[in-house]
Amino acid sequence: KISKENIPAATQLFTPDWIVRYMIENSLGRIRADGHENFDKSEWKYYLEEAEQEESVKAQLEEIRAEYKNISPEDIKLIDPCMGSGYILVYAFDVLMQIYLSQGYTERDAASLIIKKNIYGLDIDKRAYQLAYFALMMKGRASDRRFLTRGVKPNLCNFQELDVINTANLNGVLADFAKQFINADTYGSLLETKKFDIDELTALIDEFEEDIFTYGYREILLKMLTAYRIISQKYDVVCTNPPYMGSSGMSAKLSDFVKKNYPDYKSDLFSAFIIRCTQMVKNDGYLGFLTPYVWMFIQSYEKLRNYIYSNKTIEALIQFEYSAFEEAVVPICTFVLKNSKVNKKGCYLRLTDLRGGMEVQ
Repeated sequence: KISKENIPAATQLFTPDWIVRYMIENSLGRIRADGHENFDKSEWKYYLEEAEQEESVKAQLEEIRAEYKNISPEDIKLIDPCMGSGYILVYAFDVLMQIYLSQGYTERDAASLIIKKNIYGLDIDKRAYQLAYFALMMKGRASDRRFLTRGVKPNLCNFQELDVINTANLNGVLADFAKQFINADTYGSLLETKKFDIDELTALIDEFEEDIFTYGYREILLKMLTAYRIISQKYDVVCTNPPYMGSSGMSAKLSDFVKKNYPDYKSDLFSAFIIRCTQMVKNDGYLGFLTPYVWMFIQSYEKLRNYIYSNKTIEALIQFEYSAFEEAVVPICTFVLKNSKVNKKGCYLRLTDLRGGMEVQ
């Protein structure tokens, strides 16, 4: 069994640059491309143009595109709920910058807006969180030399140490709020939170008076509030490389949690995360994943297959050769879903005959 301290090291898999680009360009990028036919996509090497569709499907797609046509760049929200060191978020910054500039924003203004309004991330690993925070701050600094003086902070948070509060020392709403984060450093973004009034929580935390038993609680409560703000809202895009861990590797606590909350998708953490991510995205939003490809074939993932096929739209899917690149310790695939069902033709690429060089752009 893998202890909670070792979950990050056991489940982190580096995401090759071109796969990051593929996922972002075909999820975040597609939101922009859907509503703006003349948008310049020439820099997107891994964007897959839509297949020819039947007339009835074309009409349905036009209705969906109309929703994105007038969306402001400032209203697009993207999250990586298993962000690691922020590699996916960094490229999302680049694509968002392109979108902002196409709308007439200055690069300096866009940098602050992207960090404040567009990009969100969560992880259980504090060190990974710190790296992601640093990476996004440097992206902002690269676009605006005074960025570090503007007081802009990334919407990122790690779950580690959020459950060190003894909730018996809290009362009422704050106690109920804090109880949600018990074992958060094990469950991560699989947590499903209850509905709380953020203004009320903010006021209660501001008014909270620490004593000898609750010293340091306010800082932790504020971090819980940050995590809650991020995990409780809906997004236009989720793009992630979720953790891979079979049920045999889960601790009793994690196994019980997954069985209780994701009973049909308990074979592996990645399948539970796919379901959780669909809950975080708006209807007609997009999801980009890099996961083991066993969900397409093995009987224990039949319910996950049926769920995806019956309720979502596969926009694009790439299946790799068994050991596609050195870091791939399991056979993998990468795919993009629309978070609603449209009977359209997706784009499927089977690269099982290609060996080696998969990390090369």
